[in-house]
Amino acid sequence: MKDIVIVGSSGLAKEIAFLIEEINRNKQEWNFLGFVDENKNETIGKYKVVLNDEELLNYKSELFVLIGVGFPSLLKRLATKFCKNKNLVFPNIIHPNCVGDWDRIEFGQGNIITAGNIFTTDIKIGSFNIFNLNGTVGHDTSICDFNVFNPSYNLSGNVIVNKEVLIGTGTQILQNIVIQSDIIVGAGSLVTKSLIESGTYVGSPAKKIK
Repeated sequence: MKDIVIVGSSGLAKEIAFLIEEINRNKQEWNFLGFVDENKNETIGKYKVVLNDEELLNYKSELFVLIGVGFPSLLKRLATKFCKNKNLVFPNIIHPNCVGDWDRIEFGQGNIITAGNIFTTDIKIGSFNIFNLNGTVGHDTSICDFNVFNPSYNLSGNVIVNKEVLIGTGTQILQNIVIQSDIIVGAGSLVTKSLIESGTYVGSPAKKIK
């Protein structure tokens, strides 16, 4: 079994710890050591904070790491910082009940895919993306880096999602849509045309708010 830690100690980090448990029920793969946060030895749910940021940044042997934060800008900052330590490895982890044409899906590193997700075929996924519960990603979709997809999102075919995008719970994105970087799409929104300018979009159809 491979030693692994989760950066962060929020509710999302606890859910990722549960994801590791679910993977291990199917196949014993990960030895979860605990969380990385500034409050060392604090108990978070069933596990403790075992390292602080500085200790992880200077860790001297191989250690697998997941970034467990749900805000794209913070996800990028933490991933960029810890990638400087070449002893750290950022695996892609996928819940056993997820469905996908895995031979035709490309992954970078550090992606987290929770239970109930369905990925079809000819999909490209970059690095450090979080796919929360019960989402779908259609054919020929391209997703870059540091994006967070909240539960029950649906991406149709030929969608492009750039960097640091937050997709709200229950968001629907139609086919052939481009979502540029640094965009928030509010919960329950319907995206019917490409979103080019950074900012927050809500509604059906989704429109930018001031």
